[in-house]
Amino acid sequence: MDSRNRLGLHGAYALATAGIGFTLPYLPLYLSQRKLSDSAIALISTLAALSALLQFPIGVWSDRVGLRKPFILAALIALTAATIALPLVGEITWLALAVVLFAENGICRAVIESQTGAAAVALACSDQVGSALGRLRFWKPIGIIAVALVGGRIVEYTGLDFMLIPLAVASAIASALVLLVREPAAVPASEPLASAATTTARLGSWHDRGLWSFIVAMVLFHAANAPAGVYLGLFLSKELGAGAHQLADAFVVSMIAWMIVSRPAGMLADRFGRRPLLIVGWVVMTLRLFLISIARTPEEIIAIQALDGFANGLFAILAAAWTTDRMGGASHAGRAQAVVGTSLVLGSAVGPAASALIITELGYRGLFMALGVAGAVATGILITLVPETLKHPGPSSRDESIEAAASAEAVSS
Repeated sequence: MDSRNRLGLHGAYALATAGIGFTLPYLPLYLSQRKLSDSAIALISTLAALSALLQFPIGVWSDRVGLRKPFILAALIALTAATIALPLVGEITWLALAVVLFAENGICRAVIESQTGAAAVALACSDQVGSALGRLRFWKPIGIIAVALVGGRIVEYTGLDFMLIPLAVASAIASALVLLVREPAAVPASEPLASAATTTARLGSWHDRGLWSFIVAMVLFHAANAPAGVYLGLFLSKELGAGAHQLADAFVVSMIAWMIVSRPAGMLADRFGRRPLLIVGWVVMTLRLFLISIARTPEEIIAIQALDGFANGLFAILAAAWTTDRMGGASHAGRAQAVVGTSLVLGSAVGPAASALIITELGYRGLFMALGVAGAVATGILITLVPETLKHPGPSSRDESIEAAASAEAVSS
């Protein structure tokens, strides 16, 4: 990737995702200040998550036209408009629409996440998919940490409304930066092709048992992991007596670990394969949940949160790389990235909903232990049913299905 594309894609991605540093700690509080009830906030959050499911048809569409830039730009423009509108609209319907577009789990950020990943794959060499994704995802925690830390100081003196101004400016700059990206000539995706090693099912198609097994493992990963976003802060404050600064520390530690792991994870995945590091990510996610269930002090939780950033950093890069390989490479990257994003949305909806049903009976420690069991099940599925997509360790290795697809495309051209 040349310097112009790197500035355009990485810069736009960093600025677009930086707003998550506001949405995670402050958006519910902001909506509460706008006189929305807890149930209304929960309903709008659910609508935002459901809107993110639209990233899948958008991903398929982007594969068909062979372009990512127009979809990223449209999402950034909508995100900028929603950020500007958020403090201005008063009627609840318009406010809900602005939140759906602005939220961390809403459609705009979901499309930006999946389409920037697809663009990074398209601009990378075929044997450097993991490295390209690692270099892109590296910028996400940097922006989030900056907004969370600086934003906290701004909010103390100016209030939450004022913080939306720099976020709108950042989104607008991101919209301008993405115009710098020069995509390769549009090559519409063909249907996933059959593997030479398979006669009963096509790898990368919807009849691929390995792909479906991985989707189940991804959904369970987030079903186990997502409830911590709802209940970890409550556990820290109510049972462990943590102060406000310790809640922020737990969040920042996770993001720093994510940042540290991003680049080496992508490079190692290109050299040694996706599966070993995927297994490490699932194991670390599970271990983190079990350790939280037995932690006794806020300081222990803060230290454990490094595992959260480590596991999620591995997931963000390796899940996308594995799915891209399995579904046919760069020409199907939009669909592949959307599969990962949709699995995240489903898991992030199922996990908190199920946790709400058992939290009263189990308490916080029992809940995290139960989530650890779910994580262990997800890890078992990954180990037993999900194959490697690189044929042999080495920087030029490719899965047999990808080789077959490339050969067939070469013949057809």
